[in-house]
Amino acid sequence: MKRIINPRSAILLLAALGLAACGSDSDSNDTPPPPVEPDSISIADTTTLDLAITQFDGPGGAVSFTLTGDGQLPVTGASQFQVLFMGYPAAGPTSTKYGLSWHQTAPMDCTDPAAHCDAVLTETAPGTYELLATGLDWRNEIEDFRAVMAIHGAQVTTDPVWTD
Repeated sequence: MKRIINPRSAILLLAALGLAACGSDSDSNDTPPPPVEPDSISIADTTTLDLAITQFDGPGGAVSFTLTGDGQLPVTGASQFQVLFMGYPAAGPTSTKYGLSWHQTAPMDCTDPAAHCDAVLTETAPGTYELLATGLDWRNEIEDFRAVMAIHGAQVTTDPVWTD
């Protein structure tokens, strides 16, 4: 008995073999890309918040600082804060009253977005900010300046941080 392969059958057999070979490629280089690491975190999303004051100009009321959050990522979008500026006179007979040093203060509570605030907070880079107080009026005797500030997020507030 002689078998004759018809050309149509041969084409179907080759097509089936070709399809079977395509489905079993185990050496694929189609690895999924690594997850994208964020380069910053929003003030609304972070559950940790660290404040570091980098520069302070007491007479001008300027404070530069950085904010880091979860995973030490720079925090973006900060807008609510409290700051207390303090000025002290030079040491001497006029610097004390009742045995206590006198000082001048300028508190600023900028936690309510609808309220007036005597300071402007500007984000200069992700996690880097400059605060400029606009309502300071120091007495002439003031020579030494300090400030303490705290930044408020949706889930966390920094500990108060003093300038040097």
